Amino acid sequence: MIFRARAPLRISFAGGGTDLSPYVDTHGGVVLSTTIDRYAHATLQSTQESVIRVRSLDYGATLDLDLHTPPPFDGNLDLIKGCLRRLTQSDKLEHGLELFLDTDAPPGSGLGASSALVIATIGALAEWRNLRLDRYQLARLAWEIERNDVGVPGGLQDQYSAAFGGVNLIEFRSATDVLVNPLRVEPRVLNELEYNMLLVYTGATRVSTQIIESQIERLTARRADTTDAMDEMRAITLKAKDALLRGHLDEFARLLHDEWLAKKRTSESVSSERIESLYDEARALGAVGGKISGAGGGGFMFLYCPFDRKPGVSKRLTELGCEIFPVAFTSKGMEAWAWSDDTSSLRLPTP
Repeated sequence: MIFRARAPLRISFAGGGTDLSPYVDTHGGVVLSTTIDRYAHATLQSTQESVIRVRSLDYGATLDLDLHTPPPFDGNLDLIKGCLRRLTQSDKLEHGLELFLDTDAPPGSGLGASSALVIATIGALAEWRNLRLDRYQLARLAWEIERNDVGVPGGLQDQYSAAFGGVNLIEFRSATDVLVNPLRVEPRVLNELEYNMLLVYTGATRVSTQIIESQIERLTARRADTTDAMDEMRAITLKAKDALLRGHLDEFARLLHDEWLAKKRTSESVSSERIESLYDEARALGAVGGKISGAGGGGFMFLYCPFDRKPGVSKRLTELGCEIFPVAFTSKGMEAWAWSDDTSSLRLPTP
C-alpha cells in the first residue's frame, strides 16, 4: 500500500508580512493569496528495513533515521523530521518506512514550497495512520512544527494557503486565531487574470529566514517606518480584494505595484539591484504591476501585463536571464489518498 499527498504552492498577492509576530499580535494581519498548479508531493510506503528512509528529490539527498528514536534536529531536513516526530509514534513502529519528497519549484522560490511540503508530508502520514484532520487542524499542526518545534522564523499564511487552496482572504487575528475566507471570484475574472499574468523565475533563490528575521527585528524595535509600511500593506490588501471581486483588474494590478513599494520599506533585504532592474524593465515595456513572491530577495516574480504587452515583456526578461512560466490557479488544497495495484486491498472511505 502506498500513501500519497500533494499540496499546492501559492502566490501571495498582498499582505504577506502582516502575518508576522509581533505585528500580527498587536495589529492583526490579512493576506490575499491564491494557490497555483504547482505542488509539493509526499509518498509513504512500508519497507522491511529497520529504518525510516527519507528521499528528497529537491536536494538529491537520502537520509536514514533510526526506527525507534526521535530524529534529531541538526539542520538536515529538519522540517520533515518534525513531521515524523509528531506523527510516526516511533515506539510502536513494527516496520520501516520510506518517504519520497519532491516539489514543482526549487527551494527558496518564494512560492511557499517549504510549508506546502510540510503540509503534504503531514497529509501522507495522516493517511497512513487513518487520522482525520480538518484543514484548520492541518494548517495549525504544520505551523507548530515549523515555528515551534523546528524554530524556523516566519508567518502563518503559507500553511493555511496550502491546506485550504483556492483564492482566499486570510485573516490573522493573532498567531492562534486564523480565519480563511474563500473568495467567490467569477470564473471569467480568474481566467482573465491568468491570461494577463506572467510568473517569472529570476534565476536566483534566496534564504527567506534572513529577510524575515530583519523584519521581526524592526517590528520588535517598534520602528515606525516598518510598522507604517505593514499598516499600508494591510489597507492595500483589502482594496485589492475588493478590486478582484469586482473584476477591476487594472486597479488590482496597480494595487500590486503599490503593495510592492510598501513591502520594500519593511526590510532592505526584500529587494535587490537585479530585482529592481528586472521589475523596472517589465514596467517600462507595459507591465502594470507585480512583485516578488514570498518574503522577497529572489525566487519568483509575478507580473500583470496586458495581453498585447506580454510578448515584449517575456522576450526582454528572457534576454536578461529569467525563465517565464504561465500562471494557472487551482481551487483545491491538500489532497491525500491511498493506492495499491491490488484494488481489493484498498481501504474504503470512512462514511
